[in-house]
Amino acid sequence: MSLMLKEIAEQPAALERTIAEERAKIAKLGNLLKARDIHLIVLVARGSSDNAALFGRYLLEITTGIPVSLSAPSVYTIYNAQLRLDHALVVGVSQSGEGEDINRVLESARQSGAYTIGITNEPGSSMTRLVDETLLTHGGRERSVAATKTFTGQMLLFYMLATELARNPVPFSYEAIPRLVAGALEQKPAIMELVQRYVFMENCVVVGRGLAYANAYELALKLMETCYVVAERFSSADFLHGPLAMVERHFPVILFAPPGVMLPGVKSLIERLRELHADTLSITSDIDAAGMCTRSIVMSREIDEFLAPIPYIVPGQLFAALLAEAKGLDPDAPRSLSKVTRTL
Repeated sequence: MSLMLKEIAEQPAALERTIAEERAKIAKLGNLLKARDIHLIVLVARGSSDNAALFGRYLLEITTGIPVSLSAPSVYTIYNAQLRLDHALVVGVSQSGEGEDINRVLESARQSGAYTIGITNEPGSSMTRLVDETLLTHGGRERSVAATKTFTGQMLLFYMLATELARNPVPFSYEAIPRLVAGALEQKPAIMELVQRYVFMENCVVVGRGLAYANAYELALKLMETCYVVAERFSSADFLHGPLAMVERHFPVILFAPPGVMLPGVKSLIERLRELHADTLSITSDIDAAGMCTRSIVMSREIDEFLAPIPYIVPGQLFAALLAEAKGLDPDAPRSLSKVTRTL
């Protein structure tokens, strides 16, 4: 078994540890930030961490009403811009805590008046010495190059932070997430059989929208780095504005279709893809959506819209890891990549 598959299986325990270890700290942090009258939240990250930040943007804007921006690190590191960040919260997200550009942004933001938080898996990393507060994912060492348990740990910390910063009681309880992830892991035998149909896949599109938009980015990244599949990612709305033209008979499209306000739009896209005779694979709990697709991974109907992002990415992680093995590739050691990527 690959390290990637082992680390995917470790996620329920890692998420439980994160909740237990960080709950009290985040509660105090929430009170402090409310007293600072935060007007803007800026998230800065790269790679899988940037995909977790994309999820965090949706969740924080929905729950807090505070505008959230995804930072462009080169604005700081290449163009040397000095931004006015009074009443801003700047959150750096990095598995290793050693991303030079991420840390440079955090250092500059703190000097510009922002309150800074680092989200990382490494308590002794450089990031922890630069920020006002550190939140840890408690995943244990992640040895596979492809991030899995640190990605979901980062997402969980955004749930916890949103709970404390929300203007009103949030419509979810993150306490259920580890159990829902454990249930999602039970899909492994079905996915192991499913990937055999995609061994020769070289190109695909991954679609998600709203809270599931980041899942599309993350699954596409996993397919690119572990399976060497050219995977484009879109929201279901954007996909209709031009990219749909690339779809021809048997073209593979993977769709995240969790319950909630975005589901009708995704189902409309599935219907259009069926007319084009595309090969569609849905990750969904909706029986109608599953029946409209060529193939589907059927999730528990207990998982609601707000809690779906973490358990719904687990089948995607399994799909990428198992497809890599089916292709004769090592998902733990993608060519040309290393665990820590240093950029400015």
